[in-house]
Amino acid sequence: MVLRWPRASVWALCSWCALASAPAWAQRDVPGVTDPAVSETLLGRLELHAEGLHQMEKRGSFLLSGKMDELDGNGSVSGTKELVVKVTARPTARVTEILKYLEDGVDKTEEARAKQKRREAEPDDPKKRFMLPFSRLAKDRYRFELAERNLKNPSRVRVRFIPLERAENTYTGSAWVDQERGEILTMILSPTKTPMFVDKIELSVVFENQTSLGRAPSEISFEARGSLLFFKKRYRGSATLTETEISF
Repeated sequence: MVLRWPRASVWALCSWCALASAPAWAQRDVPGVTDPAVSETLLGRLELHAEGLHQMEKRGSFLLSGKMDELDGNGSVSGTKELVVKVTARPTARVTEILKYLEDGVDKTEEARAKQKRREAEPDDPKKRFMLPFSRLAKDRYRFELAERNLKNPSRVRVRFIPLERAENTYTGSAWVDQERGEILTMILSPTKTPMFVDKIELSVVFENQTSLGRAPSEISFEARGSLLFFKKRYRGSATLTETEISF
């Protein structure tokens, strides 16, 4: 199984941690929740934040520092990759500069830069574009449920999203949101369909960077598992985003 290090466009990476099989609402006690229905007012506010996040894909600049470990069958680290990337948004294009790339401590920055240029030359597949479940173009493909309320801060609730059908660009998971401000605070999600030889991908995103378009990702972590015949692989990684700004 081959897993590429995530592309530098980490706004789009807010592609995967999950409730591997998020269940439909069941008859059970959930803290602070008496009705699982999510109001149209809240969904409308979250849609605005989601659209702001998609704008950040084009207009956001940031510095990303990340690390990914490959684990063997016993859970021990068998390989490590480290990456530092500076992304600068300009009206005409986004400039991605790989500042450092290490494999098991060996500097392979120049090789990574060459691979990045080749990837940038590849056309994007619109069918695989990541769309947040709350966004205008995606929300009709999901069912939303109020799953939990923070009893100490009732304005914060966890909203579960369940796709109406499995597809390459649909996700299952949930997000803690501020229902008064209409902002996503944290999100966990997993694709309903995974690439060949990949059994599971889980992603967690924290939105603590403040921008003029709303909260932006500040921390990302993920785990992935895959298998090919008798060989099993597991990956885990994390990244922080700093120097975040809306450039134009």
